[in-house]
Amino acid sequence: MSTRFIPALAAAALLAPAATADRNDPGSLLIYPEVDNRPGSLTIMTVTNVRSGGDDIRVHFNYIDESDCSKSDALTRLTPRDTFSAISAAHAPSHERGYCYAYALGPTGGPIDADYLIGSALVLDGVNRAEYSMNALVFEGRTGDGNPTDLDGDGIRDLDGLEYSMAPDRIAIPRFLAQDEERPNASVRAELIMIGLTGGKRFTTSVDFLIFNDNEVAFSGEHSFDCWTRVPLLDISGAFGQNFLLFTDHDPVEVQGLPGWEAGWIEIDGGVAWSTAATFPDPAVLAVLVEMDRLSSANLPFTLGEQDNGDLLPGSVFGD
Repeated sequence: MSTRFIPALAAAALLAPAATADRNDPGSLLIYPEVDNRPGSLTIMTVTNVRSGGDDIRVHFNYIDESDCSKSDALTRLTPRDTFSAISAAHAPSHERGYCYAYALGPTGGPIDADYLIGSALVLDGVNRAEYSMNALVFEGRTGDGNPTDLDGDGIRDLDGLEYSMAPDRIAIPRFLAQDEERPNASVRAELIMIGLTGGKRFTTSVDFLIFNDNEVAFSGEHSFDCWTRVPLLDISGAFGQNFLLFTDHDPVEVQGLPGWEAGWIEIDGGVAWSTAATFPDPAVLAVLVEMDRLSSANLPFTLGEQDNGDLLPGSVFGD
């Protein structure tokens, strides 16, 4: 059976950004899932202080390299109701590609609980000819307004429910569109950004996937990476393919309005994180789906549960 392609007008309607009802309250620590400074691409970073009065908030940006988790630093100061935007290549000239996390600093220079920060990133991806924006994933401080958050004094931002709110236990992505195995660059293309949040710079993270078609049939997959990755769905599992899904027990009337085009959803869970000296089961991960076609989109996923083993970003082979 041949693969059917989405007409231009239908694709535009299907991929256009839609309003969502999930909460993402202001916090003290923000994770920007992608920063791209490669030639031909740029990212515009924004952080905003929604506080209406009181002291200024200094924000410490940490730009993390995709290959080895090395870090480039930048600082900015926000007065109440202030916003700051920068082209990331100017803000962190040595950074090429990866992700960023930013957190509030107190008057003495240490990290503090200051749940007034929101942020977003606009990515202009010249390599893939795509343009999309995504909000930062927000973590709230847990020590009380204005109090230091580095409770154990180790210089690591712990997503453990004590310093900052916990990391997600699992990630749910409500929809993916089937990928064309025969012409992966000709139809709707989707790539998954993943960040390892447990162990640290010297750990490899394996991720387990449950891939559901449009009729509740589940398939499994696994993918391992170091630090940060952005990988095509078909490189993770053939279960994301259009021809594969057509021959499963699928719903023949979905996608409604585009019969014959397959879709599904994804549940993502950390499998294990390991280094040469330590192993952590069920690591915390962050994952964001980026879809690219005539229109592009990238939205924060939904999160299922929480776990206390996330941290940013130990350098030891033993983790935190």
